Amino acid sequence: MSRSPRRDRALARGLAALLLLGAHHASIEYRPAFALWSIGRPSPWSWAPQSALFALQLLALAMLLSRWTRAAAAAACAVIAALYATVPATYHNNHYLLWLLLLLVAIAPTGAAARVDLSRALRWQLSLVYLSSVVVKLAHPWWRGTGSIIRWLATTRAPEANPDALLSRALSPLLSIPWTSQVAELSVTALEVALPLGLCLPRTRTLCVVVGVLLHISMQEWLFPQLFTFLMLLGYFAWSPADDRAWTLSLPRAPDARLARAFDLLDPLARLRVVASPDHLRASLTDPSGRSFHGLGAALRLSLLTPHTVVAYAALSLLFPEFRSLGPIPRDAFENLLVAALLLAFAATSHHRALGLPGRKSSHPTC
Repeated sequence: MSRSPRRDRALARGLAALLLLGAHHASIEYRPAFALWSIGRPSPWSWAPQSALFALQLLALAMLLSRWTRAAAAAACAVIAALYATVPATYHNNHYLLWLLLLLVAIAPTGAAARVDLSRALRWQLSLVYLSSVVVKLAHPWWRGTGSIIRWLATTRAPEANPDALLSRALSPLLSIPWTSQVAELSVTALEVALPLGLCLPRTRTLCVVVGVLLHISMQEWLFPQLFTFLMLLGYFAWSPADDRAWTLSLPRAPDARLARAFDLLDPLARLRVVASPDHLRASLTDPSGRSFHGLGAALRLSLLTPHTVVAYAALSLLFPEFRSLGPIPRDAFENLLVAALLLAFAATSHHRALGLPGRKSSHPTC
């Protein structure tokens, strides 16, 4: 895969958006911990944790809206480290992964002479996440095929953290059974070994992308909102082609300047070629193999081509965590139903193997 400053820029901005959402979510999630920490401290100092999260949101906006992306990412790393040192209760693996990815944005080399760009650095880092998870599991007796952690998640953690989720209610009783929890644990460990290896091979990359995405979506919908899911989903776009214009969006009339600008914003990886087809009465999307899609099928495939989809998914889960219901429908149940409906709609409109997922067979990135 050739270098793509456009892809690196899209990944950096995607991380900035997730930083913004994560800092907002943390400001609500850690409010009790901050209140406890502030007891007995003078007034200006007692607001330090909240001020740090506010600073992270400002730095995220700087990464999104200014040219100082690398400097803002470096400053965000410093703020996160200072927050951890000040209030250790805020440490979480999700935030540590965010810190690592922001650090890569800050230090990844740029320019044609650089041997490692941001996309390649992210590919290596996400592969290490999977492999280090396997090492941790093998080093801990609770993870050595006993299923103990899976059963604890099913019987205690998931019902407490995600009580209204439909998937949690359906899966937790099943995963509470000893043999099913053991099978689930061994399957996840096997996938964490296979995914980083399979993503390096062009022949297996598409399959690994599909399996990895479904794995993280299922964990998100079963358990509780966690930044880790969205960081990993965004990271899969590091394997995506860019600047190829391999997909064709045909419109009944030529787009004006404003619409063309909107398409550029929605297609940060430059996967789309927008053309005018006056002979057609409705828009259509044609994939690299020549297969055309209309309506919902086209919209779903467009969502696979842009990191904005991950940010929208993260916003659905992380934005305004204090609101636990949408009218009469529990928020977690609504998210379960929406994600399931989109997956089923995608399956129903899939009639061809060449779906052009990030890391399709025709792409050849190196690890």
